[in-house]
Amino acid sequence: MRILARDPFRKNATAQLGPDEHLRKAYVAPGVLLGYMVAGAVMVIVVLEIFDEFAYLIDETGAV
Repeated sequence: MRILARDPFRKNATAQLGPDEHLRKAYVAPGVLLGYMVAGAVMVIVVLEIFDEFAYLIDETGAV
């Protein structure tokens, strides 16, 4: 979050959402997606999505 606050348009850490460059997303930790908007010198967090990867992992112990 601190890195995004300094440079919210980092090309190697963020992605643009739609046609407007001011709407962006970034994975800030494993399983944590942050959607945000940049307006002038202010970064507004719009969506904080926590993804539980274990709910979607396949148990391979019983696989053939």
